[in-house]
Amino acid sequence: MDNDGWVVMPFDFGGHTGTMGQATVSALEGLKAAVKNSYGYGDADAYRHIGVSSMNGKTDDAGEPVTLADFRTILGYAQQHHIARFAFWSVNRDRRCGSGSDGDSCSGVSQEPYAYTKMVAKYVG
Repeated sequence: MDNDGWVVMPFDFGGHTGTMGQATVSALEGLKAAVKNSYGYGDADAYRHIGVSSMNGKTDDAGEPVTLADFRTILGYAQQHHIARFAFWSVNRDRRCGSGSDGDSCSGVSQEPYAYTKMVAKYVG
């Protein structure tokens, strides 16, 4: 039985250069190469079998927040290559934090409510 897709959740890089958007694109390119080589797909088919489920906002590594600008970079990559999945960790976090801290209930970054959800809704595959 063939798998429909392989999905990475790219964070906790342990150090990277550039933005989290760029680091995520690099991780997706690595996944695409692994899928392509393992299954003998061409580039287009390999892209259609990979996906991403990103964090939205702060991660557990202070140097790796996934900002809305990063998410736009990931969306552009997804649209360009027609990947199988473009998602994010938690709609519960898709809002700015109030008086509490970031975690399961907010993103920890400056944003309008559901800004990440609205970006995902732009993706049609």
